[in-house]
Amino acid sequence: MQYSLFPWFQPIVEIATGRVAGYEVLARRKDEQGRVVSAGALFQDSTLPAAERLQLDRDVRRQALNAFLSAPEDTYLTINLSPEWIDALDPLEPLPTLEMMREAGVDLSRVIVEITEHGGGIDRIHHLARRYRAEGVRVALDDFGTGFQQLDRLLAFTPDLLKIDMRMFKNSAFGHQESALLHTLGDMASRLGSKLIFEGVETEEEFFLALQCNASYVQGFIFDPALPDFLAPDACYDRVQQLLQRYLEQMIEQSARRQWHLEGMQSQLLALRDLLLAGEGVEALKHYCPDAAILRCFICDRQGLQVSPNYEYRDGQWHEDVRVIGHNWSWRPWFYQLVAAEDYERRILRSAPYMDISGNQRCFTLTLALDQQRVLLVDVLDQLASGDPISPQTSFHSDLMPDLS
Repeated sequence: MQYSLFPWFQPIVEIATGRVAGYEVLARRKDEQGRVVSAGALFQDSTLPAAERLQLDRDVRRQALNAFLSAPEDTYLTINLSPEWIDALDPLEPLPTLEMMREAGVDLSRVIVEITEHGGGIDRIHHLARRYRAEGVRVALDDFGTGFQQLDRLLAFTPDLLKIDMRMFKNSAFGHQESALLHTLGDMASRLGSKLIFEGVETEEEFFLALQCNASYVQGFIFDPALPDFLAPDACYDRVQQLLQRYLEQMIEQSARRQWHLEGMQSQLLALRDLLLAGEGVEALKHYCPDAAILRCFICDRQGLQVSPNYEYRDGQWHEDVRVIGHNWSWRPWFYQLVAAEDYERRILRSAPYMDISGNQRCFTLTLALDQQRVLLVDVLDQLASGDPISPQTSFHSDLMPDLS
């Protein structure tokens, strides 16, 4: 069967500027009814000889590069390159896609090669990436996060861009674990110096999540599907500004509610501190009924060693867990940053939200001075977690609370 394939182009929108910064090439064909449909399945069809699939792939790339000559200036083009084709290349032979770029007269600095899927020898991929970069072509790693094998590729070379497909999270209920994974991938990209593209973004909630995960670019139906032609650079500007305004409003509201919640804990923290200063152990707390959000509290010395049991309030009374005495928490940011603070006696630090392993509940830790020699730590249930449309940042931050001295 003869297949006639052609390229369409999905816009990639830069969040900071709202402009259409680039396009991903996607292969298309016409079905029996004459409708334009994706041709992606052909490249996965094992009944087609590899040589035929390779030729189809190269034909689409060549057409795309020629069409890109009419694209607006200061936009880039991303081209998918399968490891299957990488492994088929002789390491010393010219790179076919690079030759196509030169034949078309495309500015090589405006092209990004996306290494897609899994497989492909790490050494070969590293060699290929180095050759493309030597010519000014940038390299992206597609579908990042779908497999541990891609961590090997990060060790082999650091991509200019990392792409995360939001669609890989849509087949199951999206919860804290999925959100934590995306935040971790976003933090990893930032630490590596790679820009992050979220693709497959369809809803406002997914766009907001991309913002929280350090995304630089977004592509998906929230803006446009693949198109036969290129857009004006400002085609998505108004839509981006509307989304950013709604995101800002939600984050301001969430931050205000969180601050109100933290300030509401002030009397609880004062009471706990006064009782633990006035008495010893669980006896000092036996007549005190804490807020339901307080999971436990404990005391460390200035070196981070836990010098008290965990004090937990359950079934109307306080309980002690002595197994944790002697644990060292000095390596936690919410500990050493408090001890290092010039206003140690007045400051309260709040950790990033995390899952409490013992109760499988999302919580955070508040850290404040008990006295000059000891630190009080209080684990608090994150009551704003349920129902919040936006999850907090997982990177550590602190809040300066009212004066407790």
